Amino acid sequence: MKRQWVFSLLILLLMPGLGVALSNTPNVPYNVELTATDNTITVDWTGDSNADGYYVYWGTTSGTLDQDATVNNSTTTEYTIPDLTPGTTYYVAVSSFDEDGESNRSVAENITTTQDIAKPATPTGLDVTSIQSITENSVTLKWDKNTESDLDHYTIYYGFTDISEDELPELGAAVSSVKVQDLEKSTRYYFRISASDTAGNISDKSKALIVDTLPDTLPPNPPTKVSGYLSDLREITITIEDGNAQMADFKGNILFYGVTPGNLDQQVDLGNGFTYTLTDLAEDSTWYFSALSYDSRGNESQRTAEASAKVEKTERFLNQPDDFDGGCFIASAAEVISEDLGAESPAVETTGNLVTYVPARKIIEPLGANIAGIFAGYYLPVESQFEDYYGNHVLLVSAFYERQLNGWVSMDVEGGFMKEKGHLLTVSGAETGIGSKLTLVPVALSLNIYHELMDGIVGYAGAGPDYWYCQEETDTEVYPEIEEWVGGCHAKTGVKLYNTDETYRNTGAIIETSYSWITRLGDNDTDIGGWAFKFGLFYQF
Repeated sequence: MKRQWVFSLLILLLMPGLGVALSNTPNVPYNVELTATDNTITVDWTGDSNADGYYVYWGTTSGTLDQDATVNNSTTTEYTIPDLTPGTTYYVAVSSFDEDGESNRSVAENITTTQDIAKPATPTGLDVTSIQSITENSVTLKWDKNTESDLDHYTIYYGFTDISEDELPELGAAVSSVKVQDLEKSTRYYFRISASDTAGNISDKSKALIVDTLPDTLPPNPPTKVSGYLSDLREITITIEDGNAQMADFKGNILFYGVTPGNLDQQVDLGNGFTYTLTDLAEDSTWYFSALSYDSRGNESQRTAEASAKVEKTERFLNQPDDFDGGCFIASAAEVISEDLGAESPAVETTGNLVTYVPARKIIEPLGANIAGIFAGYYLPVESQFEDYYGNHVLLVSAFYERQLNGWVSMDVEGGFMKEKGHLLTVSGAETGIGSKLTLVPVALSLNIYHELMDGIVGYAGAGPDYWYCQEETDTEVYPEIEEWVGGCHAKTGVKLYNTDETYRNTGAIIETSYSWITRLGDNDTDIGGWAFKFGLFYQF
């Protein structure tokens, strides 16, 4: 029996790592944490202060940690593994050691290195260093350097078409110019450039730079398009759309114009300009124009197709054609509304935080019969031509005062402000470059009927007369300012949402929709009225 006990003890002593009392090797590191970049992993752990140092093991499979590093300091419990592959999962374990040996390894932790997938910016500024750098068989190119810190190289693509994929050898990140040799003479080449970073990401290619080797007998591209519009009274501005933005030796444009199609007997060299204004033109005259481009060697492109513009009379929104006048009827309308309102004033009664409108012969004090508030919203004019001049909606702000007349009737007055920028049109409806500004100040008086929908929510509908101030100004002094007060009427509906908080029970929000007819009761052909959609806040006192 004694022999069996001794034998068992010897086996226990020979087994490594069983108990502190039976082994002098340091403890296994724990709390191993990993953080990764695209090519490094930083390992942190909690170690044994009695150890002499640590071993860090790593690999790409959990069962084969075939790389290691030594940390020869027990107080250093961090190590950064360098030179790793981006986007790769690594497994890491740590052990400690001293003069008696090495501990067991910690449980292997894993993490994946990050991967840079962001493309560099497309290089800009690709051009020839000078026109003189273009020869029969070579050209020197330049570009602006990219600013990425991980930029690796540039690639130049070239060929006889914009989609050619022939490449020059890679050019280092510090390079910003290159001489391209062994080109064919009298040939058009297209050059593009891209940038690549150290992670292998490649930028988009730049737009093609077009280079004609010497002797250059190749014409540039014609302008993409030529167009004109009435930019002021008796003035037409002509615009040429560039077709040679990437042509290395582009020099300018020539504009041809006249009053007879097919016989443009006047011309002007615009140099590298793209707009030209014809002035002092006869009213109702039509002008035709075309353009071509030329390069530094004197080669000229074909002319564009002819375009035309007509010098027409212009119209403002408020006087097309002389159908807008001011007028007033608000006094008579107010008199009708004010008749037979009665001498008794039902009141506003409150119960807790809820508002109830009930007939009464006296005003109950808690909320009061006066309401003041503000609105903000959008105004959508009904007149279809308004959109042509000023767009399809206008920002509206307004303020109002309301007086409860009895438990279910009130009267309010509201004043607002709207302003929008636009442009004049010709009599045929063409847009011009002559600016205009429209200011509207709507003033409305309403008689409203209320109905309680539920606790704290009151619905209402109302109608009444309108009187609007209208002003239209233009950028040209030929047109005098239009300034009128115009009458009309409106109808509206909405809901009031009372605050149920006892502290703020006399405040709330309003949602309202209204429609206005502003035509001097039908005397004006132009209606400046329309739909208004508003949200507001109010205070009752």
